[in-house]
Amino acid sequence: MPVTSKKKNRSGSISSFSSRKKTRTHLYTKGGEFSLDGKNYIGEYYIEGDSPFTGPTPVDINEDINRVGDPDLVNPKIRLVTPKAAETGKLLRRVYPEDYQYEYERIKAFNIPILNFIDPIPYLYEPKDSAYGVGEDVRYFVQKRGNDDSYAIEIDSKQWEMIGAFKGIDDGLYAFIGVTWKLVGAYDIVAQQNELALFKAQKVIPSILYSVKSFTEFARFKRF
Repeated sequence: MPVTSKKKNRSGSISSFSSRKKTRTHLYTKGGEFSLDGKNYIGEYYIEGDSPFTGPTPVDINEDINRVGDPDLVNPKIRLVTPKAAETGKLLRRVYPEDYQYEYERIKAFNIPILNFIDPIPYLYEPKDSAYGVGEDVRYFVQKRGNDDSYAIEIDSKQWEMIGAFKGIDDGLYAFIGVTWKLVGAYDIVAQQNELALFKAQKVIPSILYSVKSFTEFARFKRF
């Protein structure tokens, strides 16, 4: 009996009716391609249709499974995953590095929710009496990533807690950092510590030095 080969279409691409076209398996990302719940995703994934999902590919069992004593194979259509694949099947979002912004693929066939990120609202920092009692406070800053024309924005603690969350600031679009700001002490010590804190923060927020008036801003000085 002669051996026949499978025919390909003239373009050399896989037919849209091929099962290989529907699902791509055994894939792994080192990061920077997808996000899950607002965080960079690293690990196994698979493509089903046009959508990426977490974990190794579930296995469809369609064979004759008349094996005695195997409770997991009582249904010939059952979908099995390995024990370590507890996160299997969660929809991933594609990352678009050109604008540092996460977006969902807009597919009409699926009702896919889109996170409604908001722009940061500038906050005029004013220390509370409790902060002076401690002697220091934390100030929060954000700045757009990869944009030389952007500037540092100081935000309040409520916006800080919502970074990356629903109706919060997009943690993919904005870099962010908290700075410990010394409020009480000798003039030289306050100025030195705040200057050092800002120079360290400058590695994350390049324009942060322009967002404060001085290294002793809001400070109450003590003589020792």
